Amino acid sequence: MANAKILTPTHTLLMGRIQLSTSKSESNRALMIRAYGGFDRLITQLSDAEDTQLLKTNLKQIKDCSQSAIPLVIDCGNAGTVFRFLLTYLATLPGKWMLTGSGRMQERPVGELVESLRNLGADISYTSKEDFAPLRIHGKMLHGGQTAVDISRSSQFASSLLLAAPQWENGLALQLRGSQSSLPYIEMTIALMRHFGAVVKQQNDKIIVEPVPYKNVGLRIHPDWSAASYWYEMMALSKGGELVLDHLSLNSLQGDKVIAQLFEQLGVQSHQEPDGVRIFKQGKTVKEFECDLRHNPDLLPALAVSCAGLGVTAKFTGLDNLVHKESNRLLALKTELLKLEVFFQEIKKGSYILKPNKKLPVFNASKPLLINCWADHRIAMAFAPLALKVGALQLNDPDVVAKSYPAFWSMMRTTGLFNQS
Repeated sequence: MANAKILTPTHTLLMGRIQLSTSKSESNRALMIRAYGGFDRLITQLSDAEDTQLLKTNLKQIKDCSQSAIPLVIDCGNAGTVFRFLLTYLATLPGKWMLTGSGRMQERPVGELVESLRNLGADISYTSKEDFAPLRIHGKMLHGGQTAVDISRSSQFASSLLLAAPQWENGLALQLRGSQSSLPYIEMTIALMRHFGAVVKQQNDKIIVEPVPYKNVGLRIHPDWSAASYWYEMMALSKGGELVLDHLSLNSLQGDKVIAQLFEQLGVQSHQEPDGVRIFKQGKTVKEFECDLRHNPDLLPALAVSCAGLGVTAKFTGLDNLVHKESNRLLALKTELLKLEVFFQEIKKGSYILKPNKKLPVFNASKPLLINCWADHRIAMAFAPLALKVGALQLNDPDVVAKSYPAFWSMMRTTGLFNQS
């Protein structure tokens, strides 16, 4: 395949300084706050991830073409955050809109957010299948008030509503319903809203946003802890060495910083330096690994492939929502790991066990392990470090990493750890 990438290890000691993409989660929320406030102040270190650039482009298109007499089509590709955040934004913006996305985006349910917005007076209808994009939106001024939203399938439904609320005449009283998953992302939303002057009170599963408009203040986006997970994986699968993850902070707002604690069980230690987080291999690897990823589902690929490479039996719980990501991530992991006779099996709803192959097969550049990336950036980045254990692997869609971490392959090259072709 023309765009395939073959990785073969050149050595097994890992050294270097790594630049991470800045957080697209922080960036996307900051862009929405800036749009609601009508601000033009620059956001420092805005993420270069495709999702963030798509949101920025769509917001500009909406601003330039508002009040169109015919529905303006806004295409969100396969960017779930972009689609969900823009759904509330367009519902509050006078005009006619058609919100759509890729084929995969049209398989990702959005009905809970639509219903919650309708309860606030929004005019939204499905153009095809109930609960899914595309959506026809007749935007108008909303006044806020009280509503509830089920966040079992995505915490972004709540974040989408909260981000709009400070600009509403009546603010918002939001009741969270369903399984309380990915709560750190809602907490990140609230922290960023407060940074921009919003008044937000959280009372268990109810969030109150006062009608206090955002202030035009500056913001610097921080490095992305989700991206850091692949370097922790790289260190775990290597023979040792050390990396400095530039400007990363163990005191980040991002919930995925928990990866530092989780990888201690896989032999990787972290130390906060003035200019970033230094990671190194020190300590024993557990024989059995277990964690609840209800609040950090994006960490599963790096953890699962690490356990497979290290021969560690693992149990993962809280995985109910992963079928609704960029790919069906559970099926993707099960399928690709099976090529190594590593079994990733559901034991009950949302819970999986990984049974490793204690003697992984070895491949070479002329006959590498073939990995399908499933059009999913996290699958591509999670399987790349596995070349350290299997000798050589080929990824069929390496460019998909641009969705969240465009510089991933160039950073891989700086380590000198792999031949890449």
